[in-house]
Amino acid sequence: MMSQPWKLVLLLAGIFIAGGVTGAFVGHKVLQAKFSKRPMPEQWAPWHLKRLVDRLELKPEQREELRPIIKRNMDELNHLRTAAMAETKVVLERMEREVSEKLTPEQRAKFEKQNQEFRERAKKFGIDRPGGPRGERGDRGGPDKPPGDKPPPDKPTDK
Repeated sequence: MMSQPWKLVLLLAGIFIAGGVTGAFVGHKVLQAKFSKRPMPEQWAPWHLKRLVDRLELKPEQREELRPIIKRNMDELNHLRTAAMAETKVVLERMEREVSEKLTPEQRAKFEKQNQEFRERAKKFGIDRPGGPRGERGDRGGPDKPPGDKPPPDKPTDK
């Protein structure tokens, strides 16, 4: 086949590298697709109720009894999430400021550039928005319309 072993090594290394690059690309796309399909916070209650209706075969009267319970608790979860994100931002900004004070001017310039690049990447994914990765209403039609073709089973009435 090949008269020189370095050619075989080079061929195998090329195959290995190509597989790694392909795997990283496919993995990135899969995670990106999964991330984009997550429901927005204002969709949590209708989605959770729909899941319960589908999986537990709830009767209409059960659905109406559960609707305010699910909405109240999902609203509380969203409030906790928003508060935690705000507190996280405060801590990170404080850390950046404290670290910056200990750096030389050259290091500070690099550090600020690094932080700016991070903020731009975060903004690209919408992480800096109050409602999370896709903002308050999301990219898919707002709080009353989940992604896909099917609407939620019932529109929440106790907003």
